[in-house]
Amino acid sequence: MVNKMKQNILAIDDEPDLLRLLERIIREKTPYQITVTNNSLEVPNLLEQNEYDIIITDLKMPGMDGLDILKYVKDNKRFEQVIIITAFGSLETAMEALSQGVYDYITKPFKKEQIIFTLDRAIRYQNNVREAQKFSEILKKPLDEAIEAFKTEYNNRKSI
Repeated sequence: MVNKMKQNILAIDDEPDLLRLLERIIREKTPYQITVTNNSLEVPNLLEQNEYDIIITDLKMPGMDGLDILKYVKDNKRFEQVIIITAFGSLETAMEALSQGVYDYITKPFKKEQIIFTLDRAIRYQNNVREAQKFSEILKKPLDEAIEAFKTEYNNRKSI
């Protein structure tokens, strides 16, 4: 299915140069919208005011670190997938992040193709989750309503 909505990305890093690089890569090489902040303490407020598809965050930052942000997303049952980028990559921190539910873990320095590939993969995953949720809701309806909802969805897809 083609998703007609603009996908939104939130990038958090205490290094302004890295944020500018991520912003440039995403704006120039993808169709995604991006919001950036170098203050991790702004993240809860940004998440209260906006919905994002993907959060890209540095692992080590003052205030909230990348694992704190991941925990916030999980504890608040947020929809966003979290990608952690770090210069302090080790097997232990990668395993800890993955065990806590991070979508992916990228070590610095990274190639722009790696960021684009990871974002595209994460967006496809998010779209699949949305589809599954939509059909799960349809299946909870009484049969007559479910049939009508499936017909509507079928016709919407034919017009894409």
